[in-house]
Parts: sequence; structure tokens; C-alpha cells
Amino acid sequence: MFTPLSYSHDTSRKELIDRFRDRIALGERTKLSKQERSELALHFVDRLARCKTEEEAIALCRAEIDLLEEGYPTASIANQYLPEWRKAISLAVEEGRLPKQDLEPNQFGKFYPHWGLKHLLYPNQVHKTLKEKTTAANNQKQDDLQPIRANRFIAKANDLLQGETPYEWAVGLIAVTGRRFSEIVAKGEFKPTSHPYAIAFRGQLKKGIQSLDEAQTFLIATLIESDKVIAALDKFRSHPRIQELADLSPDEINSRLNTSVRHHIKREFEDTEVVPVLIGEKSVSAHNLRGIYAEIAVHYFCPPNQATHRFVQAHLGHIIGERELANRKNAGATEHYFHYRLVGAQGQQLNEKGILLERFGALPTTVELEPESPEPPATEELQEIEPMTTSQAESQPSSYKSRSYVPAELMHQLHDLAAHKLNVDGSHAEVLQAVIEFLQDDKTPTIATSIESFGSTFQWFTTEVERLREENRSLIAERDQVQAELQQLQNQSQDQGELEALRAENQRLQSEVSQFQQIKQMLGGTAATEVQASSIASPSGNAPTSQPTHQTKTTVASTSTQKRMKDEEQAFGMIGEAIDLIMNWNDLPAREFNHKWFISVPIILELIRGSGYSMSQGRVQAAMKQRKEAIDNHHDNHGLGQRHNSRHDKPITEDLVL
Repeated sequence: MFTPLSYSHDTSRKELIDRFRDRIALGERTKLSKQERSELALHFVDRLARCKTEEEAIALCRAEIDLLEEGYPTASIANQYLPEWRKAISLAVEEGRLPKQDLEPNQFGKFYPHWGLKHLLYPNQVHKTLKEKTTAANNQKQDDLQPIRANRFIAKANDLLQGETPYEWAVGLIAVTGRRFSEIVAKGEFKPTSHPYAIAFRGQLKKGIQSLDEAQTFLIATLIESDKVIAALDKFRSHPRIQELADLSPDEINSRLNTSVRHHIKREFEDTEVVPVLIGEKSVSAHNLRGIYAEIAVHYFCPPNQATHRFVQAHLGHIIGERELANRKNAGATEHYFHYRLVGAQGQQLNEKGILLERFGALPTTVELEPESPEPPATEELQEIEPMTTSQAESQPSSYKSRSYVPAELMHQLHDLAAHKLNVDGSHAEVLQAVIEFLQDDKTPTIATSIESFGSTFQWFTTEVERLREENRSLIAERDQVQAELQQLQNQSQDQGELEALRAENQRLQSEVSQFQQIKQMLGGTAATEVQASSIASPSGNAPTSQPTHQTKTTVASTSTQKRMKDEEQAFGMIGEAIDLIMNWNDLPAREFNHKWFISVPIILELIRGSGYSMSQGRVQAAMKQRKEAIDNHHDNHGLGQRHNSRHDKPITEDLVL
């Protein structure tokens, strides 16, 4: 006769059920905590051990499912809660607290070692119905992909990483890494690799891993530089509020901070309309941010010859390891992340894959950890030097002064400038060490300051191509009109002076059209094939050798009335976009100094007027004041003074279009 081993529970089954039903009556979101569910499952194992027949076990299982259905939907019970109970049963069988039974297989040929495992589950038809419902909802979302501006998404994530609270940092990290919240808090391990936009990660949840040492390491792409991600993660995990959570389970971490994180996701991504709410969902979630992360990662780093699903499942950790990726069927879970599409500033579809591969190189297929730098020897030169005032230094012996004297004003200025440039927050010695490492690095600093700056520049590029295309059409139409007038003058033998003037104008327009076509070709346009160029009359006055294959309509440029921007939030948003546009233009590594722009009120107003809007100078001043520190730092980084724009001989709207 089997006798179950005795063990204690912290709370009686009746107390647990009473709490459960009280919370249901109050409409609370959390009905049972992870700990309470664990204890309730252990009570169930105790009761299961007392069942003498399979019929008694079936009735007990049915009653337990009925109890859970009082507070949870069927899908949650089937996919989340019953697996917790079944895990407790399996462990009890393994440890001898429940007898291992030799049972007949079920109708599908499945063998179970105990009655509880055979009957504490929903019928196959219920699981089939749940799966069909989930599939239908997912299909509906994939049939109506929601638009996302990559640069706005990444800019918002960057803003959050510079925020003041750990909740903001957490949301920013979720957005740029695609990892789950509890992995960000404590359960994941993040290490730099040899690639500037890749991190070696382990600690994937939903894999049944109990110990980090047992987890597999795989590579994830980052949407901003990986060193910035690591720095933000270190700052986040060193916060006292987060350190309190380090030893908790994922469920406990989620229950402690989920509300705050959901609030910031809603406020920063949903309320600002950076991320639209999907069909059938009530709000934007961390799961949505993972889906958008995947879409942008594909746009930036997926090889054009690789299927999107294959790339995404590897970087989300749905399938880990080269062997598994090569031999396993593609992960079904990945299908639930394809709900968005990337669009440009004008709403145009961005379908390109791997647009940053040529610039930064392919992501490694195997984890290549960045070698750890050895600790520098504790030499006298690296000891921290206490700054002195000039009077203090002058009072020291001359031998000491010549060896280590640094005026306080100079030391503080050097410390602040180097700390800002190299993103180091530490002592004088730490800053000095960072400067030494920077000077020893022989790599050419050609990497853009952040991915989103390249994204903004790319969107400006597409806009500029469209502007050049339209101007090219206008020039061709103007050329055709001049050519027709020239032909008419030739036929009518009109005044030779006017004829020569038209010939010169025709030659000028021919040259301009040729230049624009060359520019369009360089920018990836198709000007040469969009409009078939007709032969142009020669300066000698001979008739053209061929006629245009079609007549191009003359585009008449008209100046529309500028629309006054009255809404303050929209106005501030447009001003911010103008500032970002100029910064991205200046940050381009190949940009010549004389071609850069100093950010000023007149320049911002000129950009805004160029987009068909107008607003007051005071509003621009107020918006710029909010970003004064960032603008001043930008000007300092590029050495731009207030009179710098006098170097330009053309308006900014010929360089940039808002």
C-alpha cells in the first residue's frame, strides 16, 4: 500500500480558495500569486494521493478545473495554469510522493505515469478550438499590418534610456533589445561582442531553464550601439529599486513592476501614437514592442537573401543554436510577431532588408564575445590627481609642481569635456584612462552616433529623391517648351537675336537636365528611364534628329498659402523634427564643415515655412529652450558658431526638406 510522504504548506487550501474568490468578487487583476498557485497545486497533489480509483481522480481533476474557471479564462488555464499543476504532479511522481502507475494509453496513444497527468487537462477539442481562435486573431492582424516609423520608435526608446526612473529605462531596453521585462531586470545575461550592434544573451525565459548556467547563449541584434545598451543595463540594474528584485522569480518580478512598466509603455508609445493599438487588443504591450523590434532589426541587419522568419526566430530566441536552426522546423511562436510594417516620413513603404550591413558588416552567426581588457597596472601615472588651485600649486616645491601640477580650472574643464565626449561618468583617473584608450584606438570613427540618426537621414534621402524627381520633370517640361519655341522660330525665320537667346537657354536647360539625371542616378533614382529624353537642337540651329516619344506636361509651380500651426503640441513636435533633421545632417561623417548648419530660430522657421506651415518666433524660441543643452552640445561637438550660417550661399531648404 502506497503511503504519501508528508510535507507542510504555508497556507490551508480553504484560505487560498477564500482569497481567490474574494479577489474575483472585487474584480482584482491578480487572482492568485505565483506562490499561492504553487501551494494550491501542492494541496491538489495531497488530495490526489488519497484517490483509490481512477474515477475518484477524474472527479478531483474536474473539480480543480472548475475552481480555476471561476477566475480565469479557458485559454489562460490551458496554456499557463494547468501546466503548473501538472509540473507539481510530475515532480511528486519523480520524488515518490505519488505512485508511478502503469496506465493504458489514451485515445491518441499517449502514456501517462499517473491519473492526475492523464486527466488534469482539457479535451483535445478544447485545445483545437483555442488554437483556431488564436490563429484567426493572428491572421486578422497580419492582414492589416500597422505602420511604424523606425526613427520615431528608436528616438522614443533613446529618450526613455535618458529618463529619470528605472521604469523608463526598462521600457527603453525592451524596445532596443526585444527582450522580456524579467530578463532585463535580472534573469538575463548580456555581454558585448565583436560587432557594434550585437549582444551575446542567455537567460531566455519559456525554455524551462532553472539555472542561468544551463541556458544557451545566442546573439541578438540591438537597435542602437550595443555599448550604449550595456551601459543603460548596468545603470538600470544598479538602481536600488531593481536590486531588490534580483533574487525573485519572473512572476514575482512581473507582479512587482508590471503596472509601472505598462503605464510607461502606454504613455510613451501608445498615447504619443508612436505605436498604434492592434486589432483586437486593448493597449500597446511589451509583446508589441518585441514585434516592432524584430521588424526594425530585419530592416537593418537581415541579409536580403535570408527569409524574414528565419532571421527573427533566431534573434528572439525561439530557436537557439546553429544546429537547431539548420534542422528544426521553423518556430510557430515567431508568427505572432509579424504585425507591423515600416514606413517613411511620407508614408512610403520601406521593404528593404539589411540596409546597414554594408556599413557595419554582417551580424556574426556564432557568438563572438568581445575580449575583456586586462586591468591596467597600478602605476603612479594612473593614480587620481587631486586638482589644485593656482595658489595651492604655487606653494608646492618646484619639483613636485613640475611632475603632477594641474590647475584646478584646467583639470575640471578637461574632465567634463572628456567625460561628455566619451560618455564616462567616474573619477579623474577613470576619465583619464578612457582618454588613453580612445587615443590608442586606431579605428576611424565613421560610425553614426546612433542607428536612428541613420534612419532619419535615410528618410530624408528618400524625400530628397522625390524632390529631385519632381524638379527633373519640371526641367524637362521647360526644356521641351523652349525647344518647341526654338523650332517655331526656325520655321518662321524670326529675329536671329531672339533665336540665339533661345538657343543659349536651351543649352543651359540641357545641361541642367543632364546634371539632375546624374544626381538621380547617384541617389538610386531612375530619372534616366522615367522620362525618355528627346534629342535637343544643336547650337548651330539644326533641327532635332528625333522627337520625344511622349509629351510631358509642364509642371506649373505654385506657391500655396502657408497653414498656421496653432496646436502647441503639434508645433513643438514639428520644431523637434526640424532640430533632429539638422542634427542628423550635421552628424553625417562625410559632411563638410562649411555645409553644416547652425541651429537657430530663423533656420527652423525657414524649414517650417518650406513645408507649408508657419508659426510664431516665440514658439520656436520656447521649443528650442527646452532642448538648449542638447543643441549647445551639438554645436560644441561640431565647432559651430552663431555666424556659421553666413558660409552658405543658398537657403537651407535646398539641403533639407522637413
